[in-house]
Amino acid sequence: LSAAADRLTVGATGEFHAGGKVVFASAVGAAAGVTGMSVYALSILIGPLTEAFGWSREQLGAAKTVATAGFMLTAPFVGIVADRIGARPLAMGSLAALAAAMFWMTQIGPSVASFYLSFFALAVVGGATTPLVWTRAVATWFRDKRGLAMALTLSGPGVIGVVTPTLLDTLIERFDWRAAYLTMGCFAALALIPVGFWFRENRPATATAPAATATTATGTTTAGTTRVSATATSSTGATPTPSGYTVREALRTRWFWQIALAFVLIGGVVSALMVHLVPLMMDAGLGRTLAVRIAGVLGLSVIFGRLLTGWLVDRFHPPYVAAAFLVMPVFGCLLLTGEAVTPLVVICAIAFIGLAAGSEVDLVPYLTARYFGLRAYGRIYSWMFIAFYAGVAVGPLLLGRLYDRDGHYDSGLLLAIPVLVAGVALVATLGRSSVQASR
Repeated sequence: LSAAADRLTVGATGEFHAGGKVVFASAVGAAAGVTGMSVYALSILIGPLTEAFGWSREQLGAAKTVATAGFMLTAPFVGIVADRIGARPLAMGSLAALAAAMFWMTQIGPSVASFYLSFFALAVVGGATTPLVWTRAVATWFRDKRGLAMALTLSGPGVIGVVTPTLLDTLIERFDWRAAYLTMGCFAALALIPVGFWFRENRPATATAPAATATTATGTTTAGTTRVSATATSSTGATPTPSGYTVREALRTRWFWQIALAFVLIGGVVSALMVHLVPLMMDAGLGRTLAVRIAGVLGLSVIFGRLLTGWLVDRFHPPYVAAAFLVMPVFGCLLLTGEAVTPLVVICAIAFIGLAAGSEVDLVPYLTARYFGLRAYGRIYSWMFIAFYAGVAVGPLLLGRLYDRDGHYDSGLLLAIPVLVAGVALVATLGRSSVQASR
């Protein structure tokens, strides 16, 4: 993208003209990354891996916990390095390593320990293919349409989620479970092409970033008072500085802890429902083939949830928009615990779950940028990412344990409802941000 495009003024047309290819490359990278296609694959692989090695659902659900340990270990370092050297070299190196790790996953078994070790390694080497990296670059290109841009970026996993269940199940039926990991490895390798060509940040050293408000000759911003002076070029030609909080300043705000705790709770519930989705449908009386086909509805609802959330947060109070979407799995849980669980009921339940799943991953980076700015975005988001994945680690494991104890998912689904409501209440009461430049 040319330097002239970098200097376009803010606005929907200008921002997407300058950063549209970055959004596309980021969406492909997010779809191929460790929190993309592989998230939908785990639900498909629970049955085949159980048949192949005799592992229980609790053991397989614990794989998410193991992967989360890898994310939590690497996230702070990824955030620091991304802030210092940029997202592009990190993303490309991590995608290449992730492809190799996916190929290595074909060698797991028969010990469940080999599965955990390989899954942990996959999460570590793929740590820079998470939304932390993709959204950091996108945030530097957008201000007025940042919510929509992030939603489009994180719709990449939703798009791939539409085809993943049927594609991987067909390959598993024709060959075996190893075909799923080979496919994911090839996809990660191919994603390097668009990422290599178009993924880059709008670096302040070369251009005026869109995430800015104009600065007058006296140094005061036209948008009003901000936490730190907005990203802009003054009449003296000074190098622009991103606005926002430092990590230490962010830790002293209630917003930081409120957002973090909210997504611990929400992430745990939504992740548990996604990981156990196909087994849950089969236990409700649906055959595996029908369950896999219906699972594609999740991807569609994820896409719709992300795009609609991104569009709405650019226009309305983001915490209220977030709460409206994140509460929807409550209805999904109630439908799945009912007595008359028909395919139509299951589809509706999955749609509710998918709308929240689409929103949550989009909202974590959006709220981070909105409430804390871009000054230390990578490092602050890395801690939000850790909080979110702390919930993701526990949710599937707990739901699997409750299933193994009770022989059904009903108690787990009923427990999920108050946990989710508590998380939604924390998001809804965030209030307004003082970082004007993040909007």
